[in-house]
Amino acid sequence: MTPDTYRILIKHFKEKGIYYHTYQFKEERAYRVVLKYLHHTTEVEDICQELFTLRHVVRNIVNIHHRLTKEPLNPFFVDLEPANNNTDIYNITAIQNKMIHIEPPRTKKQHIPQCVRCQQYGHTRTYCDRPYACVKCGGSHNSKDCTKRRDTPAKCALCGGNHPANYKGCEHYHNIIKGNNPHRNPPESSIQIPTSAYNHTPPPHSLPPQQQCSYADVVSNCAQLAEEPINTLKAILEDFKGLFAQLLQQNSLILNMLTTILNKPH
Repeated sequence: MTPDTYRILIKHFKEKGIYYHTYQFKEERAYRVVLKYLHHTTEVEDICQELFTLRHVVRNIVNIHHRLTKEPLNPFFVDLEPANNNTDIYNITAIQNKMIHIEPPRTKKQHIPQCVRCQQYGHTRTYCDRPYACVKCGGSHNSKDCTKRRDTPAKCALCGGNHPANYKGCEHYHNIIKGNNPHRNPPESSIQIPTSAYNHTPPPHSLPPQQQCSYADVVSNCAQLAEEPINTLKAILEDFKGLFAQLLQQNSLILNMLTTILNKPH
């Protein structure tokens, strides 16, 4: 899909009131890095200006906060505008006469983005035009406008359970992790397997010829397999014996030194 086709479709969806979500073009995606060892009180504008003098255009800088205490930490997320020299930023070792380190962000293998607008997984709110779903009560409104009291139970907008929609113990979330995503895979009941598949037998010529093995061959192979763990155990015991002998020798030297020191006239 070309960028022009993409924009035409988005315009059509908005004019017709069609709910949709989309994704950002790879060419427009920011190049994110982590800037470390710079104090969190450093002005963001100063960082942008310094990187600009080094030929790096900054789109956004976010100070990283502690996940639980929400206290500011020293690392920063730096989003650069896409450019051919993005990888050169890893060569920068100092900003404002301070030693820093820049590295790629860590990626979570099973991390699935969740939209805070409709609460569905697989996209973000920036590119979502679906109806609002509250993360707290599951209602069709923005989560910021929710009036649910703290003493009332939450309701998941995805499975209807008594928990918020971003709860990682949600049944809907675990089904996606296991690959049972209803938006991606067809239900098992809709997959029809032909009856002939159960009784299908490959033609005789496609079967591999069976190799005849004698009882002596089988016993010989078993004996070889049994010797391998024994040989490995013997090697480990020999190494342990050598280490133990060295330890005894070192203890003897230490004991002799202590005896000499104690017997030395004061």
